[in-house]
Amino acid sequence: MNRVRFFPSGMTKPPFSRRLSRSLLAACIAACLGAIAPVPQLQAQTPVTLNFVDADIDVVAKAVGELTGKTFVLDPKVKGKINIQSAKGVAPGLAYPTFLSALRMAGFAAVEGPGGVVRVVPEVDAKALPTPIGVDAGGAIATKVIPLAHQSASQVINALRPLVAAANALTVYPPGNAIIITDYSDNIRKVEAVIARLDVPSVAAPELVPLNHAHALDVAATLTRVFADANGATESRDRLLITADARSNSIIVRSEDAGRLARVKTLIQELDRPTAAPGNIRIVYLKHADAAQVAATLRRVLGAEGGSSTGSSSNASGNASALSSLLPTAAATGSTPQNPLAAATAALTGASSMQSAGTLPQMSTNTNTAFTAGGATVYPDTAINALVISAPTPVYNNLRTVIEQLDVRRAQVFIEALIAEVQADRAAEFGIQWQALDGINRSGTQGFGGTNFGSTNGTTTANILGVAANPAAVAQGFNVGLVRGAVTIAGKQILNLGLLARALQSDVQANILSMPTLLALDNEEARFSGGQTVPVLTGQYANSSGANNSVTPFATFDRKDVGLILRVKPLITEGGAIRLQLYQEVSSVAPSTASAVDAAGLSTFNKRVLETSVLADDGQIVVLGGLLQESLSTDQEKVPVLGDAPLLGNLFRYDTRSRKKTNLMVFLRPTVLRSAAQANVLSNERYRVLGLDQQAVTPDARPMLPEMSNPTLPMGTAVLPPASAPTPGTPKR
Repeated sequence: MNRVRFFPSGMTKPPFSRRLSRSLLAACIAACLGAIAPVPQLQAQTPVTLNFVDADIDVVAKAVGELTGKTFVLDPKVKGKINIQSAKGVAPGLAYPTFLSALRMAGFAAVEGPGGVVRVVPEVDAKALPTPIGVDAGGAIATKVIPLAHQSASQVINALRPLVAAANALTVYPPGNAIIITDYSDNIRKVEAVIARLDVPSVAAPELVPLNHAHALDVAATLTRVFADANGATESRDRLLITADARSNSIIVRSEDAGRLARVKTLIQELDRPTAAPGNIRIVYLKHADAAQVAATLRRVLGAEGGSSTGSSSNASGNASALSSLLPTAAATGSTPQNPLAAATAALTGASSMQSAGTLPQMSTNTNTAFTAGGATVYPDTAINALVISAPTPVYNNLRTVIEQLDVRRAQVFIEALIAEVQADRAAEFGIQWQALDGINRSGTQGFGGTNFGSTNGTTTANILGVAANPAAVAQGFNVGLVRGAVTIAGKQILNLGLLARALQSDVQANILSMPTLLALDNEEARFSGGQTVPVLTGQYANSSGANNSVTPFATFDRKDVGLILRVKPLITEGGAIRLQLYQEVSSVAPSTASAVDAAGLSTFNKRVLETSVLADDGQIVVLGGLLQESLSTDQEKVPVLGDAPLLGNLFRYDTRSRKKTNLMVFLRPTVLRSAAQANVLSNERYRVLGLDQQAVTPDARPMLPEMSNPTLPMGTAVLPPASAPTPGTPKR
């Protein structure tokens, strides 16, 4: 058998070829290839021995190109030497794959193009070139799109990344659920084989197991307790999902473990048997709803309004809550509440007899809702919030389905009301008064006179005669006067005040911000009241009694709640909006002015009331109403004609001006809390803010004062909820 050997320069040559020069060796190679070229059939069958030791890549590429007929284009970055040694002859068709393997070991890659042109580039640059789509039999760089039929490409790609070099591309196309890979052809075939093993139908498809005797909700609760360890498993293969479909009375089971799935199905079949108990009495524990209310609903649904009732009013009174005995109750003769706070709240809000006003909302303890109808007897046990049902299995299954739909967690609404009021009052007074009283105490005909102006505040301490009679009671402001002795008028001695100049400017600003918050259950009214109870004089008289007719003053008082009152009833609609029936009141006692009205013991109250129904989205801030008020008043007292004179008229004029501006706006933001996690986040945030505010008011240390601890909320780590919630149907202890 004829063999063709290639001996390029740099290799270990046989003894007879060591005398050949580099050019002569190249000529020999060309002569050998020329001798083989005329006989292609013989060349395809003649084995060749490839021996290249520390040969330059360009020299080997030229030799392989002449042997295979391919054209190699080498990147300028392709530099180095490779080694190819074959002890036996190989088929000429294997020369090209062998050369590609040697390039791959050296960190270079070959990218085939049209016309048999092969570009040799560094491996990191190969994925940026236009590689052919598909996989050939060689080891060149190629790109292929591999679609998946059953599994998710985003999950499968995580298992494929270790099989592909970091320099090669491996991406996911989510719309087509496909994987795009750019790599060597032989590695792409390996990745395709791995994908074929992984892309199989999942064994975790849900399975429906129908029941004939037992109820699906009861069986699901039992299985959930039995396989409680599998509910919170972190590994997907160990996870077991069990759900009851009450409509079809079936159990839906899903697991990736085929053995566990078979055991669960077998257990379901063993549980689906007629009851072995002599009776049909069952207890249904409720998780969220009130047992008495659910029983009343079932009674109306089954049309048992005229049926037999198993309860009595004596039982209801005997099971009264112990908490209700500690709360103030209404009067026995009417609906007026005995609690003064509740009475004042009802009076201020205009509410008629409210349901147990002033008391806490109580859970229903009425056991008269027990009934018998349709072959079933339902008795609510409010002590453990459960329903005792005695009924045949078909009737019980129907009732159980209705109870499960009624016993749901109701959403809550956290309401934040914001009342912002900004007031600005500005006033200014200026006037000059004079009197000539020197001739009053003299004999003969004498004259006196002057100007005497009042004051806008209703007192006499601002005019000149009032100050002359009582200088200590001079009004506020800048007062300058001229005094010359004293005079006696009507037997009363006063100062001889000849001139009084007054100037006063006041600027009062108030910024009031109230933020009451309230957490209310869906479709349940909630109330918030905060403030003071202020005594109000309602009557007074003098009682004359005794031998010496001594007078005993007597006065009667009433008490009113002054502060902030918020009543709201939220209703969450099906579309997610919140309908709010709202009553909000802000009241306060007006500042005392020592006027005749206050002297009589009467008080003035500032009261702002808003009552409306609004519709708001979850978390939306809405404005409920407001008041923008601005007033300007001017008061001028003057002497006719003289007071209008320029400059000189100021001696005969008293000017007073005041301006009041009020901006009051009421805002509201409702937030729906559908889960315990949302309520915990909101509560923890408010809890932490209050704790930080308490820490900020810690008193500074003083050497002469003892240290005192500042009461603050415990700021430790919040207690996390248990890992698994109580399973349905678990008896309450």
